Amino acid sequence: MVLLLDNFMSKCSDTLAGLVMEEATILIGVKGELQTLLEKMRRIQTLLKDAEKRKFDDSSIDRWLSELKDVMYDADDIIDLCRIEGAQLLTDQNPNSKTSPVCYNFPFVFYSCFTSLPLRHEIGNRIKELNSRLNRIYENRKQFKLERFTGPETPQITVVDSRQTSSIVDDVVVGREIEVAANELVERLLAEKVEEKCRLFAVTGMGGIGKTTLAQKIFNHPKIKTYFKLKVWVCVSQTYSETELLKQVIRGAKGSYGDAKSKSELQPFLRDSVVSGKNLFLVLDDVWRADVWVKLLRAPLYDADTSVRVLVTTRYEDVARDMQAARIHPVANLSIGSSWDMLRRRLFTEGQEELANRLKGIGLQIAGNCGGLPLAIKAIAGVLSRKDRTRKAWNDVLMDDAWSISKLSDEHRGALYLSYEDLPSHLKQCFLYFSLYPEDTTLSRRYFTSVWVAEGFVTESQNSLMENLAEEYFNELVNSNLLLAQHFKFQDARSICKMHDLFRSLAIFLSGGETSCGDANAKKNSTTSMKLRRLSVENKKGAAAAEMFDLVAEPEALRTLIASGSDLLLDDERLKRLLRLRVLEIADTRIEEIPDSIKNLVHLRYLDLDGTHITAIPESIEHLTNLQFLNIRACRYLTQLPSGITRLHNLRRLGLFNTPLTFIPKGIEKLQKLNDISGFVVANNESSSKLEELNSLKQLKMLSICNLERAQSGAIILSDLPCLTDLKLYFSENSSEPNTEEQLTVEKLFDELIPPQSLEELKITGFFGCRFPNWMGLSTFESCVPFLTRLEFVDITSCTQLPPLGQLPELRLLTIRNSSEVRKIGPEFLGGGVNSATRIAFPKLELLIIQDMPKLEEWSFGSQVEQNASPRLKLLPCLLELSISDCPLLEQLPSGLKHSAMKSLFIESVNSLKSVDDIPTETEVLQVIYNESLEKICCLPALKRLVVMYCAALSCVEELDSLQELTFFDYNKESLPEWLLTLLQQRVQHTDTNVDFLLQMQCSEKALRGCVEGGAHWELIQQIPRVIAYEDIPFGTGTGYLRYSKQPYVYDTNL
Repeated sequence: MVLLLDNFMSKCSDTLAGLVMEEATILIGVKGELQTLLEKMRRIQTLLKDAEKRKFDDSSIDRWLSELKDVMYDADDIIDLCRIEGAQLLTDQNPNSKTSPVCYNFPFVFYSCFTSLPLRHEIGNRIKELNSRLNRIYENRKQFKLERFTGPETPQITVVDSRQTSSIVDDVVVGREIEVAANELVERLLAEKVEEKCRLFAVTGMGGIGKTTLAQKIFNHPKIKTYFKLKVWVCVSQTYSETELLKQVIRGAKGSYGDAKSKSELQPFLRDSVVSGKNLFLVLDDVWRADVWVKLLRAPLYDADTSVRVLVTTRYEDVARDMQAARIHPVANLSIGSSWDMLRRRLFTEGQEELANRLKGIGLQIAGNCGGLPLAIKAIAGVLSRKDRTRKAWNDVLMDDAWSISKLSDEHRGALYLSYEDLPSHLKQCFLYFSLYPEDTTLSRRYFTSVWVAEGFVTESQNSLMENLAEEYFNELVNSNLLLAQHFKFQDARSICKMHDLFRSLAIFLSGGETSCGDANAKKNSTTSMKLRRLSVENKKGAAAAEMFDLVAEPEALRTLIASGSDLLLDDERLKRLLRLRVLEIADTRIEEIPDSIKNLVHLRYLDLDGTHITAIPESIEHLTNLQFLNIRACRYLTQLPSGITRLHNLRRLGLFNTPLTFIPKGIEKLQKLNDISGFVVANNESSSKLEELNSLKQLKMLSICNLERAQSGAIILSDLPCLTDLKLYFSENSSEPNTEEQLTVEKLFDELIPPQSLEELKITGFFGCRFPNWMGLSTFESCVPFLTRLEFVDITSCTQLPPLGQLPELRLLTIRNSSEVRKIGPEFLGGGVNSATRIAFPKLELLIIQDMPKLEEWSFGSQVEQNASPRLKLLPCLLELSISDCPLLEQLPSGLKHSAMKSLFIESVNSLKSVDDIPTETEVLQVIYNESLEKICCLPALKRLVVMYCAALSCVEELDSLQELTFFDYNKESLPEWLLTLLQQRVQHTDTNVDFLLQMQCSEKALRGCVEGGAHWELIQQIPRVIAYEDIPFGTGTGYLRYSKQPYVYDTNL
């Protein structure tokens, strides 16, 4: 944690360096004291690197560092008070100023701050006291004989090798071992003692060895999918709530638990959720104690009226034995050769084999130090990605002392600690911050960019917003393999992440008792000298949150309190003890009133009140002049903001969306640091901020505006906001049809809302004009927004024609929802692409969604495209997915669609559509749902997955030579449709590509009976590799089922 201190001291010394040169220090007579303080801080800083290495072996050095940190926290508080008081004094002296001075303008702040003699005296005494404490600490350093380090400072931004951002998946790197183990375990799960209803299997091994990866492979295995109707994954971890875990399993089993709250009430609901015909596969990941099975889940699952298989991952074989596992599979460590292979694939691309071979010798030694743990190999790959590709640089890593820190636990020693040690100090403090969040928490990049700025982890830059720098910090941690990216379709994989529990436990250990995530740390902290600085009791219910808070020995020292979703109520008494808070999160709590004493939290930077029941915000909030982030979204009982909110001159984000405010108080233009406003409400009364006030907020990056139809013409000039990347425009819902005058007014308004070229995301909701704005015209739109990647039109109720969008060069996601008056989409939709020299329409579009267009009758790209008159024409060359739904009058898809690169097609409630046959031959997924007139699906040679639900007229499905999975739902038919039987007959004849073919059905009982042994279709069904079929009845699910697997042989039915 010491380099956190190094970073902290660097900021404080930089501040002091500016202060000692100012006239204010002379006026109060403390220039000498400040100069001495600065000199001592700089001397101590040179000792911190050595102290960090030795603190693990010498507890007295660790205590020395803790004392130093306490001094620096106090110094930070005093500087903060000077900023606040100085700014207030300047405001009092110049009340007519449009904006009061910013807090960081030190020369003026200090001069004004010390015009008050009592305040000058208090500040002076406190600085002298700090100097005395720091001098004592400096003198005490002699007993440790610390070595000075005067090398160059770590660069503020680390350049991570771009290869680390590639989508290399662990099971690709070590795929052979995982595939073999997964297949073996699946065979045993399904084959051993099938007559036993409930059996448990365990995967064991040390942390980071790949237990979860193996379990995921098994969970997603096609044969598991065949046999089990229900699959539930639960991350158990060390601390879990019995009732919440029961609820999670019940929900996963598609059951309900009503108002049940206790263990004894919930267990019968679990038993009843797993009913006959719904075989359950349950994974309990990261189990630390056998109690979760023996005392909680075993009894209700043994009593369930169906087959249950449980797979447990645990570090300890004793736990698996205590659970009476039918089989225990220990995950073996990777060999040195496999370890090097994994490391090599993460660091070198094709064509770099010669370079990899030159480094293989030393690479094998580094890989060997990782102990055969995939997590450790990933971690050391992150370290090496930041080094030169030379033997010297790699040898420096191999010889680093961090491999052999003796006081670390075995699981943290070596590669994991080295991956932390190698980080620059600004990333170390960000890494340690994750210790505040429970295991398996989903970590949002956007959230952390805000709290890290509020915590002071990000240094202000003239060239970039601090939020942008914080985003880079987050990305660097992902690229360094310290965070695990969660991949979701059509979004940056690094925007949502998780942290492996070993890295999290390392962060907890290195935080040294300064942070607590609502566990024993808080209690332990009360008996140690270390002061708790950050506490999370998020989602703690009942008395738990309050008990944890009350365990804190010195709540006055807390700088961060995260209590969102908990039952902790911050009354006046508690707030008075939290005067040093920088971050306060109480979103989604039951708080109804904010005490007036919140004004005393003068250090507060981040306040989250989202989803609370508050009815008012006290006017005294204006005293929180350091506040940077204020979230009050979805506060349904809050209708008005205090006028003092416009005096929060350091505010960077104001989140208001979905809170029923009638107006924003006048003066928002004074908040010059705002870069994110969510839910600005347009109003025209005298007390409200007008839309034109936003024109002066040049740092705005994200902006959403509500009630836009109330705006006056010429009110806002969006093109003058050079940093704007995300814009959302909302018009109010009209209870009646707008008249012509209202439509003309809103059209004129929209013509003026020309966005800046920096825009990347645009959403327009509720626009009721009859035409789109002029700047969306054929020749202007692409030049107007050249970087636009996401565009959404929602509830466009009067326009009869869509704008030309095909030439937007960077557009990747396009959504058109409820354009209720559009009858035809024609070639104008493509923009100038058809006739231009490039001849590319929608060059980068990946996802196109067309939904709820009740009058849409025709969709055509024009004859030139339909006939593919020119082979040089490119249409939708990057399209991955097309979704069309609730377009009841659309009779056919555009013929030109076959020239696109579409991979997936979803069609729902397109009731006039008769055939799906003129689409790209490369399409791999097709889902057709509730399409009443659909008769034919054919000519899709690459199709792998077909879903057909309630398409009653369908009669012909053919030429699907690559089909691997077919899903059919229809409870209205008493027998399987002829097209289905014909298609299945074709599939069983393709023995070469039919090995893993899966048929899934939900149908009537009569149709299902025809599929079981002795039924009319059994001869055909038994030739299909895998079959899952259930009885489906209106308004519920029937009880009949059939599960069949050809190899290994499984036949299970209750009919």
